[in-house]
Amino acid sequence: MTDVTNPLRLKPSKPVEPARRCKDWRILIVDDDEEVHAVTRMILGKVIYKDRGITMLSAYSAKEASQILARESGIAAILLDVVMESDDAGLQMVKVIREDLGNLAVRIILRTGQPGQAPEERVIIDYDINDYKAKSELTAQKLFTTVIAALRSYETILSLEKNKNGLTKILDSTSTLFQVSSIQNFASGVLTQLAGFLDCQPNGVICAQLEQDLSVANNRECTGIQILGAAGEYSDCMTCPMDGACKHSEMVQLIRQALSDKKTQMTDDYTVLYLETESAQGSAALLHGTLGDTDEHDRKLLEVFSSKISIALANALNYQKRTSAEAAATTDFLTGLNNRRQLLRIGVPLVSSAYRMNTQLAVAVIDIDHFKRINDTWGHDAGDEVLRIVGALLHERFRSSDIVARYGGEEFCVIASNLSPISAFDLFDDFRKTLEKMIIEIGDTKVYVSVSIGITTKVTDHVDTMISAADHLLYQAKHEGRNRVLID
Repeated sequence: MTDVTNPLRLKPSKPVEPARRCKDWRILIVDDDEEVHAVTRMILGKVIYKDRGITMLSAYSAKEASQILARESGIAAILLDVVMESDDAGLQMVKVIREDLGNLAVRIILRTGQPGQAPEERVIIDYDINDYKAKSELTAQKLFTTVIAALRSYETILSLEKNKNGLTKILDSTSTLFQVSSIQNFASGVLTQLAGFLDCQPNGVICAQLEQDLSVANNRECTGIQILGAAGEYSDCMTCPMDGACKHSEMVQLIRQALSDKKTQMTDDYTVLYLETESAQGSAALLHGTLGDTDEHDRKLLEVFSSKISIALANALNYQKRTSAEAAATTDFLTGLNNRRQLLRIGVPLVSSAYRMNTQLAVAVIDIDHFKRINDTWGHDAGDEVLRIVGALLHERFRSSDIVARYGGEEFCVIASNLSPISAFDLFDDFRKTLEKMIIEIGDTKVYVSVSIGITTKVTDHVDTMISAADHLLYQAKHEGRNRVLID
């Protein structure tokens, strides 16, 4: 029987501080001899390796061991007897573990009381085991050494597998993160990828301290922090300020801490990645989830992932700045329609092409009647609201292929392709009638608005010429009493 003297690094009889945080190592003893189980537990029961004790599971046959392995996870090592219900039960069990269960990480230590029954050289070559010991030679010292070596090997395998999985997730996320998209789409992608990395739900926010405002819909700023995107249980953060009134006070505090310290923060419940980019003073991604028991490899992988996100965030911010600048150069800030510059840029080749191809095209100039009176009576805010409503109705009524623009002041211009004179008149007159019936509420006041419209369908080779012709017809419509459409 095994020598039980001198077991190494035993647990002290009284607990010491600090208490262990990590879960015990799990070892499965597979042997049909109850005494082997008892002696093994006596030797290993008080062993501590890397601040973790050892929990032992027992199986008295290969069949029972298979059932335990099928339902239990995280078993680091198996002390496996060769001869149990059959002469080669242990050897067949090795194939079940490696092939049927697909468990390549667990360390298998074969123990036999009959070395001649399963010669060591043949067994080591033919079976995927990690050690072979005769029970007669397995003293307490050797059992301790064998088990610690197995635990160390298991830990290394898990670390390598975790690194592989982590790097795979990072590589898989790269193609998604670096797709040029809006800030909101980017933020959603980051939260999804980070949740996959941490193996939790995508509940969190992406925020930044930006050097200048971006045109991000529904953003809220507080102390320089701008929320770029939110998901899951934090979706409400897109519509509430990040201040003392925010119900996610712990989230706000952690984000501020990460931005202040310029470093990643981790708590029992949250992971806050600090993201350093040239496009922002500082950025952070917060997710309601953690890596759990982290080690140096986990932290390094998280740093690699953070660097990828940082680069992708800079890419998304630069894209947003570029598109915002382009929009500012081509879009009317008040109505969201094309501005005069964009109308002419698109209209010049469109009109020229219609002239060359002899296709139908209509150019209309629309003017809000008595607009100065609206401004003088109810103020410029009321005038702006009227402009927005007229612009929105134009955007709604005309095709996406038509060019709709605010031409200047209270004037709008539309260039519509493939419209006959009759169709053009009907379309614009229907717009006029719809607007005429609308009630625009400004405070407690109800305002009625009408427009005058001039349309030309005589295609020339210059857009300016057609706009001038439509403008002349508009002037006639005004002269004849307003709230009407004139076409040449």
